[in-house]
Amino acid sequence: MKRIITLTFAALLPTTLVAEAVKPENTVPIMAMGAYVPTDDMAASEAFYRALFDSDPAIGLPDFVAFNVAGGWFAIVSRDRYAPNSRPGSGAVPYLQSADLAALQARVTTAGVTAPEIIEEPGIHLLRITDPNGQLIEFFRLTGE
Repeated sequence: MKRIITLTFAALLPTTLVAEAVKPENTVPIMAMGAYVPTDDMAASEAFYRALFDSDPAIGLPDFVAFNVAGGWFAIVSRDRYAPNSRPGSGAVPYLQSADLAALQARVTTAGVTAPEIIEEPGIHLLRITDPNGQLIEFFRLTGE
């Protein structure tokens, strides 16, 4: 029996050593998620996102405004400077989890944007809004149903 255990470890040990040797030494984990949306009107976009996120920006530069959202940055940037060939509303759709979709819906309405009804699907509720630049943003809440 000892011989079988020894042979098993002897067979596995080189595989384990090879696997560890191939593993990259200096891997850095992803620390946070960020997204930006281009705008043609920085002032209007900043006002909209201040109301939506109910917070002041973490960074406020003339062409780059970033909000701290769940440990990452949600930024608005000057289309002319950072995304000159982009079309309004044509980028990736930011998809953010929320604990209270009704509160977000109210904030969007306060910011002057019409908010559609909350979509209630089994297990998930969704709120899809379009910012003043035509950018779709989707918020979701998992319901566990």
